[in-house]
Amino acid sequence: MSGFKLRTAMVPALYRLSAAGLAALLALPAAAAEPGDRPGLTLAAEARLRYAAFDDAQLARGNDYRQGQFRGVAGAELRLSPALRFFGEVGTGQVEGRRRAASAGFQNDAALQQLYVDVRGRAGQVLLGAAAGRMEFADAPRQLLSIGDGANLHRTWNGVRLYAQAPGVRFGAFDFRVTRPGRGAFDDGVRSGERLRGANAGLALPLGGAEVKLDPFWLRTVNPAFRAGDRTGRDRRDTVGARLRVRRGPVAVDWTAARQTGRFLDRPVEAWGLFAMQSVALSAEGWKPRLGLRIDAASGGGTYGTGTVRAFNQLYASSGYLGEGLFLSTSNLLMAAPGLSVAPTPSTTLSAEYGVARRLTEDDAAYAGQMRPHPGTRNVPGHRIGGLLRVAGTWTATEHLTLSVNHERLAAGPVLRRAGRSSGSYSYLSATLRY
Repeated sequence: MSGFKLRTAMVPALYRLSAAGLAALLALPAAAAEPGDRPGLTLAAEARLRYAAFDDAQLARGNDYRQGQFRGVAGAELRLSPALRFFGEVGTGQVEGRRRAASAGFQNDAALQQLYVDVRGRAGQVLLGAAAGRMEFADAPRQLLSIGDGANLHRTWNGVRLYAQAPGVRFGAFDFRVTRPGRGAFDDGVRSGERLRGANAGLALPLGGAEVKLDPFWLRTVNPAFRAGDRTGRDRRDTVGARLRVRRGPVAVDWTAARQTGRFLDRPVEAWGLFAMQSVALSAEGWKPRLGLRIDAASGGGTYGTGTVRAFNQLYASSGYLGEGLFLSTSNLLMAAPGLSVAPTPSTTLSAEYGVARRLTEDDAAYAGQMRPHPGTRNVPGHRIGGLLRVAGTWTATEHLTLSVNHERLAAGPVLRRAGRSSGSYSYLSATLRY
């Protein structure tokens, strides 16, 4: 969130403790102060109001409803020195329509969203830091990790994150347990059995005039109540991969490859995922049209048998990646989606894409969002799931106000129709105010 600053006078002894004392503790000099690093208190707030329309939700005929959704977040950052800061955030989520069925991520009286301390120092050109407490975290490809922006309240984690940065290089390591949200006021806890650990890095690689970034990563996830096919149980996976981003002139590519190993219940896991986005700017003038092609592929199979589980686990992926209507998951999927984006004004963007979705393995289900199998799809032949149309627009009206509109429609293909599922659509109009 952006913020407005209230400068406060720091007690001299406290300031000396936070700057000199912390530097001695870390055996590192405090980081050089930048304009946003001066001691002080920063307050911030965000409100998002969204009106959502579901037609044949979950691809079930007649499952139509409308829902108002509200997110309110207030936060404060107390920076004692360039080396030490504290951050806290409280949020509320409210829905109108199907209120009792809404999860705690949507209907929540009040939640402690974030509360952590961040310390850092420099060793030459290297910035070293550590953050501990409850925090948002999404430092990986959004096909695997995200803050969960579709819900009223973001997903948060509890633990420690370490980081190091130098010119052209960064490194991170983390150990977290997921927050268990409750629908009441400040009744969220920690789901100790659900864990995320890992490490990642980032490398800037100048190559022939192109801007190249390579981000390798390793994620270890443990979920004691993961559902795969018709079974629910402990899932432990190591996800190893890399993200490559290249930009040269009008051409941009963003590719991620990942391999998963581990065990689901007492069965071995062997799965893979490939995510490729490539685009080219057709013009740098006028509406600045950009033509793109997104290709997503993720392995499937084995979830209903007794052998190796080959269904890819999308972990904590962004709900907006394959659409906030949650019609599809990146498991047992091959999808190609050409699209076009334009910018009619400097503050407006419009985009449209149409993706053709197929399942790779017939003996596994076609999966809806959050790894939920579409009922009956495992028992029917065929590969074509359907076609997904997505149209979106954003207008940044002012520095603080953003308006967004989105429409998604999945046209059911042979696999879904044979399983008795229908086509479905999801639309929303939202306004976000930030200070």
